[in-house]
Amino acid sequence: MLLVKIVDAQECQLIILPESSILLRGHSNVNKFTFTYEKALKLGSSSIKATTTNNILNIKNAKLDAEVTAFSSGSNLMDRDYRNMMNYRAHPHISIALHQINFLKNYSDDSGTAQALVNITIAGEKRLDTLQFNYSKVKGIYRCSSSHQISLRDYKIKPLKKMMGLIFLKDQLTVDMIIYFKVD
Repeated sequence: MLLVKIVDAQECQLIILPESSILLRGHSNVNKFTFTYEKALKLGSSSIKATTTNNILNIKNAKLDAEVTAFSSGSNLMDRDYRNMMNYRAHPHISIALHQINFLKNYSDDSGTAQALVNITIAGEKRLDTLQFNYSKVKGIYRCSSSHQISLRDYKIKPLKKMMGLIFLKDQLTVDMIIYFKVD
């Protein structure tokens, strides 16, 4: 996926393209909602170090930080409730740190599926998780897509309740990511 031409330890530049997106989808007992990330996605460092063994790619310095306040539902009230639930003043970012990719086929293929070992940090709580994703490469541009379920309680976030508990948020959120990038 990331670095098809890696032989041994190698450092390269990774550029996330502006068409990349992250959506948070969920539902309450009343309706469904979607929060869209409204800013350009950026890595904490553009210099990524990677080594490969068989079909496993080990990666260092690949961390994506998304500002909690940059997610928008289109409703100011829902946005405010979401930010407060995520404790954005104390923890202004949701972070995804990529550590390892296990390609389920030969990683030199231009498309396929893989599993990524990541640390996800939400509201200050860090958890090691595995993301399944599909990838493809066309004209030097990589496209990776993943849909991943998370439990708010796993991150010590109490799902919102409104109107004395008559309206309540379900514990499960779906994180949909489509990341476009190129490697220099």
